[in-house]
Amino acid sequence: GDRAPATKETAIEVRLDLDKGWAAEDPPRGAGSVWGSGEAATPSTLRAATERTPRVSTGVAALDRVLSELSRAGGFELVVWCDGDRHIDDHHTAEDVAITVGQCLHEALGDKAGLARMGCAEGTSAGAGASSGSGSSGDDDDDDEEEEDEG
Repeated sequence: GDRAPATKETAIEVRLDLDKGWAAEDPPRGAGSVWGSGEAATPSTLRAATERTPRVSTGVAALDRVLSELSRAGGFELVVWCDGDRHIDDHHTAEDVAITVGQCLHEALGDKAGLARMGCAEGTSAGAGASSGSGSSGDDDDDDEEEEDEG
């Protein structure tokens, strides 16, 4: 899914494609990619026409790493650009980007029929460590079987 919402605090562009692979950055696309292409000339498309651009650029380094790793581990294309009120704090940027990426992921997954979800991750950044794990198949019957007492 593609989205480009704007709030009072942030302007965001997100492109998420489950069928394309992860890449850290894109090569310059050339002026023809913007002028005469019919594509809206947004800040990120203008910048991408002339320079190598990271796929994820929110201005919040930790958020950029998390989103890049999500895309890399998931093996899907994620392009995120954000310009926000980071001079105040990173809160609105992180919140608005997370909401928009979530909406794109929800749209890209469709009805989610037959989707089994599970995952785990651990890592460190700036001396802090974190680990997380989750799982949900949507079918609780297999997990709730009780053992019979033979005695």
